[in-house]
Amino acid sequence: MLQYFRPTPTEDCAVKIELEELRTKLIKDGPRASLVYLNNLTEHRFTAMYRFDRDVQEGDILHALFFYDRENPEANESEDVPIMAAYCMFVRDRCEPFVTENSLGDTRTTGHPKRREIRSYCGVPLLTGDGQMLGTVCHFDFEPRVVSEECITLMQALAGMLQEQDRLAAG
Repeated sequence: MLQYFRPTPTEDCAVKIELEELRTKLIKDGPRASLVYLNNLTEHRFTAMYRFDRDVQEGDILHALFFYDRENPEANESEDVPIMAAYCMFVRDRCEPFVTENSLGDTRTTGHPKRREIRSYCGVPLLTGDGQMLGTVCHFDFEPRVVSEECITLMQALAGMLQEQDRLAAG
């Protein structure tokens, strides 16, 4: 279980600088540029903003609003995914961050269809301006990855900035 992130004075300064840079990227260049910035602060291959949707045939699905793949930076999209085949379901169901650094060693992912494929995930809730659950901001990878408290803090900050600006209402 993650504990509250209490940065040292040096870390606190670094987080403030990163938060300001993140806010600047979002305002100046938009949500995808802010995802690229967040991705560069982590080892995860993928960073995305997903929206929860409903498909008549597929049921509950995830639709990528913005997507970044470090190994294929020109890719702007990913396929829609059934919610039950993504770790974002844990964020949706609990309305709180969900982190697994190594899914094979995490009993919470036992029985999940992507457990062997997506080994690392860190996601936070993405809310609309009126506080309704819209989707997630997340990092994920095929390899186990360490997730810092700072990473979660910055992802939550981005989700909060988007909520304040209600930039995704039309998404």
